Amino acid sequence: MWQRIQTLWLLLVGVLMSVFAFLDLAVFMLPTGQYYLLNNWSVHSTVDGSTIMPAWATGALSILVAVSALGLIFLYKRRMLQMRLTILTLLVVIGQLCYIAWISWQFTSETGASFAVRFPLALPLICLPLLYLAARRMIYDETLIRASNRLR
Repeated sequence: MWQRIQTLWLLLVGVLMSVFAFLDLAVFMLPTGQYYLLNNWSVHSTVDGSTIMPAWATGALSILVAVSALGLIFLYKRRMLQMRLTILTLLVVIGQLCYIAWISWQFTSETGASFAVRFPLALPLICLPLLYLAARRMIYDETLIRASNRLR
């Protein structure tokens, strides 16, 4: 289990997404000069901390991806299921990024705010190739096992 490279990639995805769940993603600046922060749970004011727009789905998806990536490590005996769930996790991360873009677009169009991205928004983008590489390596392992079974 631990000697497989996809285990390392899935562990890295789990750690990155669990860190991502609790960081600020973007800063909005209204024309009046007031700042708002987008984190994985809401868009809130920097002055009084009041929530302007809920965004709890991104936090829930971040935790779901982190837990599923860590759980996929232990499915090493069922490679095909592990590969399919890894691809599903990859699609969930893509959906999460689309949802973050939609929330940002909706808030900026309603308020006329300018938008600045913070570094933690790059963490799911780092996770995408890691999940792809893990799925590709699982396919390689499965074809290797099937080829060795044919030789017996």
